[in-house]
Amino acid sequence: MQKILAAALVVLGLAGLVLGRLGETTWAPSTEHTAVADLADAGPAVVIDPGVLYVGGEEGTVEITAASDVSVITAANDDIAAYLAQTRYTRVTGVPSWETLSTEVVNPDGGTTLSDPAGSDLWRQVETSPSPASIDIAAFRREEAAPGSEQPYRAILLVTDGTAPGAQSISITWPVEASNAWVPYAYAGGATVAVIGLIWFVLAFRSSGRRDEDHAPARPEVAAAAAGPSAAPSTTTAAPTLVPGRDAPVSSPDSAPPAGDVTDTLPPVPAAEEDPAPRAPHRPTHRGEERS
Repeated sequence: MQKILAAALVVLGLAGLVLGRLGETTWAPSTEHTAVADLADAGPAVVIDPGVLYVGGEEGTVEITAASDVSVITAANDDIAAYLAQTRYTRVTGVPSWETLSTEVVNPDGGTTLSDPAGSDLWRQVETSPSPASIDIAAFRREEAAPGSEQPYRAILLVTDGTAPGAQSISITWPVEASNAWVPYAYAGGATVAVIGLIWFVLAFRSSGRRDEDHAPARPEVAAAAAGPSAAPSTTTAAPTLVPGRDAPVSSPDSAPPAGDVTDTLPPVPAAEEDPAPRAPHRPTHRGEERS
């Protein structure tokens, strides 16, 4: 029974370790948040409002997908608004959930084309790259925090060739430090229970082995040696006691006298019986005394 309980503890401990591992892998919470905006008819330009990049932290990546090369333009907010005053475009305004970016169409009745959008002298910085283009949020933040920056929070203008949509989809991904709080307890508890069960199993196995040895029949020579000389069976036969005058050794014709002194094997000679009445001392008689 003890072995069964010990084995159950070992299995339970291993289950705790497996549970902890699953909590770090399969059941682990997501390590990042990705908010996405699908733009069906965005217009020739898309603007990401200042500060939207930092909703999930100052680290992460923005990915822009378009039909052709994407130009990422930074400038003063007022300059961007003035440039797009007569144009239909889409704004990315916020993050209502960790899966979605909120958008808003501006000037819905405005123009649908732009003339050389990447060549305007209003822009402070223009970077053109094949689709999908990306923005490193940490690097963008360092530029905004640099000494002498005129505008810490800048809007981002996304355009293509001026006729195609400025972007087809935008996603922002922020890393998240998330983990299951119970994982360390699962590891610690599982390891402790498994070790206790293993120790108990070893002790139960040894105890069972000792009981088997105690109940096993001992060999005669081992038992005699363990009991001592007094318990050892005697291999000599005590000589019979002979009564003088009544018992006499019976000799067999097939038996030979033992070696040694012959007198040692003879029965003792019975002593002469004493006269119960003392006799008078015998005196020699002379002839003269007899006659008288």
